[in-house]
Amino acid sequence: YEPQASTRGVVVRTHFAPDLPRLSLDADAFKPAVLNLMLNAEHAMPDGGELILTTRRDGAEAVLDVVDTGCGIPEDVVAKIFDPFYSTRKGGTGLGLPTTRNIVEAHGGSIEVQSVPGRGSRFSVRLPAATRPTS
Repeated sequence: YEPQASTRGVVVRTHFAPDLPRLSLDADAFKPAVLNLMLNAEHAMPDGGELILTTRRDGAEAVLDVVDTGCGIPEDVVAKIFDPFYSTRKGGTGLGLPTTRNIVEAHGGSIEVQSVPGRGSRFSVRLPAATRPTS
């Protein structure tokens, strides 16, 4: 994804924690959720900026933060962004974030957003650690 982002003036930075818990994750099913968050971040930075992907451990959960230095999301819009067919982008279907949420929840996780208009947004995906099989 990084070469595509750089053509739009977006610098991708990553900071991955080495101590993440093991996850029960279908990578092929989960990849579209992460890609959608990255594409949304790119669209929020039409003049370029930074897209930062970080992982961290929070107790028994792994957290992926997708952070952008884009235009941010007004508070009244944040309440609607996970609603199906709601879009602020011309030509947008309004299905990207609801689908992303469904994928995350299908993996036992949750997603939340923090945003400051004019400064950017942070989407945090929380996923539970894999349970160990009992013998």
